[in-house]
Amino acid sequence: MLWNLMMHALMGWLGAYYFLWSPEGIGMAVLVVCVTQAVDQIRLRKEAWSEVESMAEREDTTQQLEAGINKKMALVFVQNVVLYAAIVLLVAEMARTRGWL
Repeated sequence: MLWNLMMHALMGWLGAYYFLWSPEGIGMAVLVVCVTQAVDQIRLRKEAWSEVESMAEREDTTQQLEAGINKKMALVFVQNVVLYAAIVLLVAEMARTRGWL
């Protein structure tokens, strides 16, 4: 979580003149965050399956995970895209207005 936060803050700081409060800038921030969060979804899915494999009752847990993992992953993806796009845009705004460049 911390590395994800710092990575998006760094993207906002380094891309301060790309991530503007315009439709293009917001779209660019959402696009970049979607790419990073898609990669993070792979990590989250692997963690979920490794937890199931370590349990003694794998069959029931596997069925429960298969039934709900897609919805859970979609909700986490949307939540993270909104959160981290806001972080990218806010850090970019602060970098531009406060002269952090």
